Amino acid sequence: MDLNDYDEHKRVKAIVFGPPKVGKTALLAALAEAGFTLWWFDMENGIKTLLNPQIMKVEARKNVRVFNIPDHRGYPIAIDVLREIFKGGKKKFCCLHGKNMCPVCAKDVGNRWSDEIDLSQFTDRDILVVDSWTQVANSAANKVTLKEWNKDPDYKMTFDDYRLQGMYQDEILTKMQVANIHIAVLTHETDVEKSESKEKLVPNGGTRNFSKTIAKYFDECIYLQVQNKKHSVYSSTTFSNTVLTGGRSGIKLEEGSSVSIVDVFGGGRGI
Repeated sequence: MDLNDYDEHKRVKAIVFGPPKVGKTALLAALAEAGFTLWWFDMENGIKTLLNPQIMKVEARKNVRVFNIPDHRGYPIAIDVLREIFKGGKKKFCCLHGKNMCPVCAKDVGNRWSDEIDLSQFTDRDILVVDSWTQVANSAANKVTLKEWNKDPDYKMTFDDYRLQGMYQDEILTKMQVANIHIAVLTHETDVEKSESKEKLVPNGGTRNFSKTIAKYFDECIYLQVQNKKHSVYSSTTFSNTVLTGGRSGIKLEEGSSVSIVDVFGGGRGI
């Protein structure tokens, strides 16, 4: 096969990052309004943003399938949820614990469940949303250290702990990278420059070293910030020397009304 025969319809993997409250969740609202189905794994209650009708039209809510994942220090479930769905097959998670086919919740008919999800059934109109990778990275670290932390709340992570945290993340990210589905990952920013006089903002991947290269798993690296009292989004490689952005599509989201996140994922049909 030469390059002319390469499948140009490979689905898109995008990582969207920036400080809190700059519009990362709101950016993806346009995808639901464009008719995509968003399979939203909510690990930080960020989905509440989409309940604001000024951010997303009420009619678009039917296009957002919510998976409530109550991840925290003592219950690091987020990393295991992602490992579970990328094993393949049909999955269904309880809303109370975020567990696939939870045996506890199955005992009570009144408990609420997510929609059934099977990544192999995704089409060009489906997008897996992970909100957020900041929480996933924390979940991986907490999973590694849970036993030690229960013994000693002041436990400090070791080199081996950080290595295992990275291995858990790499397990998921490499599967994302090769999966033929649309994926949008939200995360925060982190500065990977060791010098206080310099700055290089990249997507947060838990540790500084892992964050340096996390963008390699994605086709598009998109940055958001609030500037001059306006929410701004950037995706070109030439946006800034101090912020990592860029994409294989060549779409420049900073051009404003002429392009949008919908174009990154191949266009939409509307609600």
